[in-house]
Amino acid sequence: MLMAVNGYYNGSNIILEEDVPLSEGQKVIVTILDAVPPKNNINLNNYMGRGKKMFSTDAQDYIKELRKNDRL
Repeated sequence: MLMAVNGYYNGSNIILEEDVPLSEGQKVIVTILDAVPPKNNINLNNYMGRGKKMFSTDAQDYIKELRKNDRL
């Protein structure tokens, strides 16, 4: 059996967030993840609309232009 299961450390034990049938002595691999940093209230609107837009009309027209001379 190979599966990934979410869990957490409660200070003394690792607690699985799903009911997984384990037998005594069964080997497991534990990956320790960094704590999620707090959000810094980043305003993504400051980064939107910068630079030339890729599709000034329609995505299909853009693809046709890319493929216009790629055939032998």
